[in-house]
Amino acid sequence: MGSSKDLFDLYSGPPAGREPELAALTAAWRDTLRNRPTVVAVEGPAGIGKSALVAGFLRRTAPPLVARSYGDEAWERRPWEVVRQLTHDLPDAPDTHGGATADTLTELADPALVARALAADLRRAAPLVVVVDDAHWGDRPSMTALRLAARSLRTEPVLFVVAHVPVDAVSAGERPWARAHDGLHEGWRRLFESEGGAVVRLGGLSADTLLRLAPEWGQPRLSPAGAAHLHELTGGNPLHARQLLQQVDPHTLAYGRGPLPAHRSMPLTLISRLGSCAPATRDLIAAGAVLGRRFALAQARELAGLTGRESELDEALDEAVRSGLVVEAPGTGGRTLAFPNGVIGDYVYSDMSPGRRRRLHGGAGRLGGPDALWHRIAAEQGRDEALATEAERESQRQLSLGNLRLAAVYAGHALELTPPGPHVRARLLTAVEALLVSGDASTARRYAGDLPAQAPGPWLDYVHGYLVLLDGQVAEAGKLFRRALDAVREGVADPAGTAREGRTGAPADLEARVTSQLAIIGVVQLDYRDMVEYGVAAVAAETREAWVRAFAWFAKTVGTALAGDAPGALRDLGAVHLPGAAAGLDGLVARGMIRLWSDDLAGAHADLSGAVERATRGEALRVGQALGFLGETEYRRGNLAEAARLTASAIGDAAENGRVWDYPLLHALACYPLAAQGRWEEAARHTRQATDWSQLIASPMSFAFAAAARAAVAQAAEDLPGLLDAAEAMETHYSSREPGTHLFGPVRADALSRLGRTGEAARSLADFVARTDAVGRTSARLAVARVRAQISAAEGAPAAAVADCEEALRLAERAGLPLEGARVRLLQAGQLAALGQGLAAEKALRSALRVFEEAGATAYADQARRLAEELGLRLTGPVSALAVLTRREREAVQLMRGGLSNQAIARRLGVAEKTVESHLQHAYDKLHLGREQLRALKLDDDEATTAD
Repeated sequence: MGSSKDLFDLYSGPPAGREPELAALTAAWRDTLRNRPTVVAVEGPAGIGKSALVAGFLRRTAPPLVARSYGDEAWERRPWEVVRQLTHDLPDAPDTHGGATADTLTELADPALVARALAADLRRAAPLVVVVDDAHWGDRPSMTALRLAARSLRTEPVLFVVAHVPVDAVSAGERPWARAHDGLHEGWRRLFESEGGAVVRLGGLSADTLLRLAPEWGQPRLSPAGAAHLHELTGGNPLHARQLLQQVDPHTLAYGRGPLPAHRSMPLTLISRLGSCAPATRDLIAAGAVLGRRFALAQARELAGLTGRESELDEALDEAVRSGLVVEAPGTGGRTLAFPNGVIGDYVYSDMSPGRRRRLHGGAGRLGGPDALWHRIAAEQGRDEALATEAERESQRQLSLGNLRLAAVYAGHALELTPPGPHVRARLLTAVEALLVSGDASTARRYAGDLPAQAPGPWLDYVHGYLVLLDGQVAEAGKLFRRALDAVREGVADPAGTAREGRTGAPADLEARVTSQLAIIGVVQLDYRDMVEYGVAAVAAETREAWVRAFAWFAKTVGTALAGDAPGALRDLGAVHLPGAAAGLDGLVARGMIRLWSDDLAGAHADLSGAVERATRGEALRVGQALGFLGETEYRRGNLAEAARLTASAIGDAAENGRVWDYPLLHALACYPLAAQGRWEEAARHTRQATDWSQLIASPMSFAFAAAARAAVAQAAEDLPGLLDAAEAMETHYSSREPGTHLFGPVRADALSRLGRTGEAARSLADFVARTDAVGRTSARLAVARVRAQISAAEGAPAAAVADCEEALRLAERAGLPLEGARVRLLQAGQLAALGQGLAAEKALRSALRVFEEAGATAYADQARRLAEELGLRLTGPVSALAVLTRREREAVQLMRGGLSNQAIARRLGVAEKTVESHLQHAYDKLHLGREQLRALKLDDDEATTAD
């Protein structure tokens, strides 16, 4: 654990001088317990008392469960450390979860996908407080996953307390030996400043507070004058004040003059212990600090130069263990040592001169072992062609193993180590592609300015095209890819040559890489010929790289489905779930997407959620939209809260990795559940984002999805002119051969029919049917039946409208689309009322409202209530048609509908049989229904319950 853990025990009671901040944290916990998940930042310089404040808060509120993580500078090099610590404090997840947030995480795990698993763990454990201390040192994958998980929670009682040092709070003189940190991702700031966030900023304690705290710090003799001087020297920073109190006697503080010892961020007792150790002990500790938090004694001994000096080694080891600077790792017989507190090793490492660090790294590299190359790279000051070649080969090896992130790391090192000369171009292109493949587009963009200076060739065109494609420059990317493909097919040699003998040159499978990207551009541009042609070519091109092969299959099958042959695409992907499938995990996502469009929601959910779970366990997944489409699957199934969480995670993942071209699609998918939930401001924000990004990307697909976002909001808000405007844009840009890609169906005909323009609506509907009927999508036929009902209703033919509604309801049930079915119920209710069937109309409305409320579809529930008010029907209590009956009459009707005879009803009610006959006859007269008609009427018993 990091040094912050020690600070949790600074105070035994509430932190002195922190009452307002403590009250703010307590208020946040109260809000959280009202099912309002809250994210609180506790900010301030190192040592200001953030951890102590959190400790006091936890003691005061005593939450049922606390999950803690302690940040450490070393954990930048230890992916998933923060997540591991947090999940160790959580109850064990069920077997179906696959341990995705436990120690099984690897370098390959995608933060956005881990976030989903982590959020599920937190929901199961709620209510709880999640504390991340020294979050600025948290490893990036963990902090990204944690942030996305926090964003996805909506109603769960989970409080996140993120204690960190803002970048602007670190001064050069404060920690002269420590590495500067980059601070938290800006997404955290947006969370802190959102409606569900808060910021608690800590400044220095007052002099009188320092005076009151001094006894707890072991210095009860501090005078007011000494406290004033202490405050002046430390700015009221409690850690620095405590350390200085331990180092300087109170008299000197009160009366002394001249400079005093500089404060340190590491506990002074540990510094003094290290400083008092024998030189051999310090050398042993220094060697261990270079080797890592856990290190082999034999390696540390050799690195420290203690080989052959057995007695000196024994003394050094004894002193290091006795002083608490290192411990023997359990179960290793003393052959492995570890730092009990990461700050010790990091302090020793950081306090070394750069020259000594490099020398020790060089020695560690010569010792061999799996980290030897890493040490040799750390030891190198300049450029070294031999070392660059090794880093290059390691990158290739990691890529062949599917370790995309490590491949990118070593490719970057290879480039940094390469001297000016012929290898720079090849390693630059390799590094940029590796970063793009691993999802780190933001880092890849740092090299964008270097690309134009390179010698032209097909490899450069491909890498440059890949980069600008992710920037949303689809047309420019297409030009570069086509030029690269023409050169490859014409046999034009790339200046870098071809990859051979483990050396990086132009990839031998460049054609497969280029055609995969061209197939994707075909999808984005809705060019059906390119989708299929380039997709087939990508799969046919030879490649040994699993990630290239997987993406080729993804491009081919998605393109085939959008071109109108979903059955063919699904046949190609029939075995994609089996181990070793050529399409890999990307292919499983492709099948999930196609099943979604084919109305197989169960299959889509199985594939997409399965891909997500497998990715959290370390399998490489390059399709960033997987979470978004899983969110749409949940939306169609009526699980709006989960849909909102998933689409939010998908957007966060895209933003984190700079996948600009995904923005219109993902922001549109996010609009669907938000609009249905009536979260208008959030939906409007996503609509603006989808629209703005579509203007920059300027592709038919981006325009179509931006229009779909507007349509979702207009549909939920009953903004008919807005719906027509969005519909016109959708049909202009997206005349799809696969109607299942969205649920709007004949959206233009939908809007026209509701505006009363029935002639235009009928013609538009006929065009849609002619274009899509052969595909036979149940969801599309459902939408067609609903729009036909709307046209009949507008033309004053309620009986025909009701018949069309019945067909639409059957299709909604078959497709498993509860919200779409409930929307049909709204239309049906109005037409039943027009036919004078008020009882049936109210039943339809109540049924629709129940679905909307269970799903959290507030916007559509409001539509149901408005319609009920217009029709004069009731949605609570007894059904309106039965409200005209007396209580005894309703009781008699309910029992009669339950199958009882008049004699049995009389016995049940304790009245004469003639009285029952009278009650029932009055009911028949009031309702204009006979006994058998009333008994046969489809009316849920709970809707006919009696009321006083």
